[in-house]
Amino acid sequence: MNALRRLTFTLLAAALTFGAQAPGRAADPAVINLINLPADNSAEVYYAQDLGYFKDAGLDVHISAMTNSGAIIAALAGGGGDIGNAVVGSVADARGKGIPIRYIAPAGLYDSTSPTSALVVLKDSPIAKAADLDGKTVAVSGLNDLTYFATRAWIDQNGGKSADVKFIELPFPTMLAALAQHRVDAAYEIEPFLSAANSSDLKIIARAGESVAKKYQATGWIATDSWLASHADVALRFAAVIHRTALWANSHHKESAAILLKYLKLDPAIVEKMRRVNYAVTLETRLVQPPIDTAAKYTGQTPVPANSLLWAPGK
Repeated sequence: MNALRRLTFTLLAAALTFGAQAPGRAADPAVINLINLPADNSAEVYYAQDLGYFKDAGLDVHISAMTNSGAIIAALAGGGGDIGNAVVGSVADARGKGIPIRYIAPAGLYDSTSPTSALVVLKDSPIAKAADLDGKTVAVSGLNDLTYFATRAWIDQNGGKSADVKFIELPFPTMLAALAQHRVDAAYEIEPFLSAANSSDLKIIARAGESVAKKYQATGWIATDSWLASHADVALRFAAVIHRTALWANSHHKESAAILLKYLKLDPAIVEKMRRVNYAVTLETRLVQPPIDTAAKYTGQTPVPANSLLWAPGK
């Protein structure tokens, strides 16, 4: 993160945290139409909404949901939303194809010390290693997103041939049903859906996310260059709220669980046992670059520098 972005976000976050008026805050709330991936790794907006942080910043945020990054990126590019959540590899690939989007704030981290995703099969499946997936069908959330890239990388790094695997796109909430019905042989699942499954019915064959890196930025908040050019103040206020929310959420898992239950309609028992996501508090190139490099390997694009995906005022 460059010095200007870090300083700006820090000042705004401090102002919001201590109840001061954010610089440039308008008398009427600024409306943001936001498209979210409904999962723990992008739940910050639910917390900010419930805690009144958006209201504090003079923002009126309307949240809708889509099931994968590609759909969200397409919606933003077509003017169907202002800010969205998307995984890093998808954003890098889209920008490489000429879609003008950038990150304005981070969201969920992947951390191998507390993984919140897994490649799973049925308990009685003969699949136990990467090579066993050759010729099989694997469910991922998008054919151009992190679940796809990470699974391919894990297979190729561990003795399989990902080019011989059939990948199909399914929403996270439907993956385990498809697995139980034998429509797919394996699935890349995330929390809270992973914990919602009966553990006696599944076995984890890999923490495939680790094929990217031990720790990296998995998702973040994006907007188009054109929207950012005309809404820089709004984007800064939004980023400051996300910063404030990440600090709160990382140290208030019990309290955030209650909000997660409300928005995702989960069984309380699921939230009690699931591994919770930790959120990044700043955009850091060292955490953004690994998924870019992994995606580039499978899209055929030249890896872009992470800094080119990070927005700052005047950039």
